[in-house]
Amino acid sequence: MTDTTHSHTALSRPFGEDAIGHDPTTGTYHARFDVDSTTTVVTIVETVATATDQNPTSLSPLFETLDPEALASLVTSARSTSIDVSFTYEGCQVTVSSHGTVVVEPLKD
Repeated sequence: MTDTTHSHTALSRPFGEDAIGHDPTTGTYHARFDVDSTTTVVTIVETVATATDQNPTSLSPLFETLDPEALASLVTSARSTSIDVSFTYEGCQVTVSSHGTVVVEPLKD
């Protein structure tokens, strides 16, 4: 039997490398990623899973919402101005920045 529960143990860690931080004032979850396509997608899925208290493997595939390769290309390409991309995924507003940040805000029912 596989344990599919997802705990908020990541929330107790300080915000920094490989951590998902929670801002109780705004109700948002924050994470950072290295500026490459692999970590961008993984960070999005892990942050949404934490925000929704789900196992990352139980979420719908990100490619059903948007093209993850196109998103990663947008936010990881070298440019003189920053770019933010926002979309809805698994009942959350997700904003990905070319500064290497992901902000997830669970939407109210």
